[in-house]
Amino acid sequence: MDKRIFTLIFIFVIYFLIAMAMLFFPTAQKFLTGMLFGVTGLALFFMFFGLWMLERKD
Repeated sequence: MDKRIFTLIFIFVIYFLIAMAMLFFPTAQKFLTGMLFGVTGLALFFMFFGLWMLERKD
């Protein structure tokens, strides 16, 4: 299979695990919501975006 298919499957699995954790565990829901909308979530987003941009230039 193509590398892009594996990447999409990996992203889906991560999304699914996060969604299930938020559905079944209220503590995980509070933590992940705070991380998503808080400063930590923004910092992680910009860090991974920067890494993606650096990798894309090669």
